[in-house]
Amino acid sequence: MIQCINCKHGRYMQWMKNPIICECQVQKERFVAESRRQCPLFEQRYTGEAEIVHYDHY
Repeated sequence: MIQCINCKHGRYMQWMKNPIICECQVQKERFVAESRRQCPLFEQRYTGEAEIVHYDHY
């Protein structure tokens, strides 16, 4: 099981204090970044922490 927050294909965003969302650049879908799932396209990100874009409104 993996977490999208650790994948190099993700673009991460968070609205207010809601969970972090990962927009997969390969699958073109959004997932909760810290939930555990299986993904055959997962590739480990090796560059520190994920860059998360924060939004204060929808």
